[in-house]
Amino acid sequence: MRKNFAKLTALSLTVAMSSSLLAACSSGNTQQNPGAQTQPGASAEVYENGLSKNEKVTLKVGFFMGGYGREWFDYAIKSFTAKYPNVSFDITASADMKNTIQTKIAAGNDNDMFDIFNTAPTSGIVPLAEAGKLEPLDDLFNKKLPDVPDKTVKDMILPGMFESFTRVNGKVYEFTTASSFGGLFYNKTLFEKNGWNQTPRTWAEFNDLLANIKKSGVTPITFPGIHPNYHDWAFGDAKVFELADMKGGADKYIENFKTYTGPQYTSPESIEHWNRLYELGKKGYFPEGLPALTHTQSQMQVIQGQAAMVSTGSHVENEMKKSTPEDFKWGYMAVPFVENKNQKIWIKSGITNFNYMWAGKPELNKKWSKELIVWLMTLENQQFAAEKSGALPMRKDLIDDSAKVAKLSSSAQAILKYIKETEARTYKAHRTVSISDPNMVKATKVRDEAITKIVLGKQDPKPMLEEAEGLLQQAVKAQKK
Repeated sequence: MRKNFAKLTALSLTVAMSSSLLAACSSGNTQQNPGAQTQPGASAEVYENGLSKNEKVTLKVGFFMGGYGREWFDYAIKSFTAKYPNVSFDITASADMKNTIQTKIAAGNDNDMFDIFNTAPTSGIVPLAEAGKLEPLDDLFNKKLPDVPDKTVKDMILPGMFESFTRVNGKVYEFTTASSFGGLFYNKTLFEKNGWNQTPRTWAEFNDLLANIKKSGVTPITFPGIHPNYHDWAFGDAKVFELADMKGGADKYIENFKTYTGPQYTSPESIEHWNRLYELGKKGYFPEGLPALTHTQSQMQVIQGQAAMVSTGSHVENEMKKSTPEDFKWGYMAVPFVENKNQKIWIKSGITNFNYMWAGKPELNKKWSKELIVWLMTLENQQFAAEKSGALPMRKDLIDDSAKVAKLSSSAQAILKYIKETEARTYKAHRTVSISDPNMVKATKVRDEAITKIVLGKQDPKPMLEEAEGLLQQAVKAQKK
């Protein structure tokens, strides 16, 4: 798999650390480890985590400025440095962090690279992990929580989240501190005023809802056509898995999905999935101006009552808070592909605020970076992030506390209520192998360019699926050589 990384990044890097550098980390030799300093004459006092109180370290952080903002992160950093004053941070925040990280990777300078960053580079994490450039994070699951010292991180995260972490060759290289969910978000007041069904449980009920909305003169569903992959929040891979589950074959389908085994675009489940979107399009359930919409414009359509629902993620409330009236309440539903109420509805899961660590950093930096991640999992920081950014917490004890849930955003409360009432299955679709052949990119482009045409009922999906499948299989074949 190392050749895949070379194809993707054209790098020649090394992550091996000399024994002298390791010795320097433990002794505080700042010539070998510029991020750490030992105060002259200081005693070897240690914190409860076993790390020295006197060895100074500066962690370089690459922070992606997305829909959740950074207030939650700054809050956590303030309390972390108050508890551990020997640790300081050099934070670079940018909405273009993916490209910034990719540029640093290409430069091949471990010293200049971030110790920890919260978004994947444009090349993705699989090739980096396969090449040994990322630090494995499996040990974080067994770390004790600072505010619940008798419990581990794994003990306290939401059910199903442990399985949602992307694994490469069996190891975890991304660690999240918040959950997120995709689906259809709507104006709850508008639904209540019109008596529209807020929890359709079957495909037939969902279609009835859309028909009723259209009769009222409101566009039923919108999403940003400029970024057509936003359709995935409500209509993506989770719905294909749902169709597979209806046939009793979800586990096998997902395993094939992870490894690109067998047909992907032309599987029976995929074909049915796209045909359903095509049928919705032919009925006029999406706006004609869809191809020109940005993500904020599509979300504004819901706020202004021009559209009933928007396909997006749980970040929407925080992202749109400056444009939303104070009395506005977000509602939430998943798209039910199921035919009867006994079948399981699947929801696009479910983890965000990722953390990745660079392997070629001093051991002391990596240890403190892991302590920061665990600090973000404390109940106080989880609550603050949930209230201020709209990110859903990972701590199950917060979800079980009705008083704490009542303080969450309206969208977060709506999501949690929906999942509880419907017993929906949350799952994060992810691949466990990387394919760098150019035909893979071409296949994705063929799909993306067809999405808006399909949901507007202007293009039969079959030719697109067959073309994309052909390109994908060429890529898979080339990768095996």
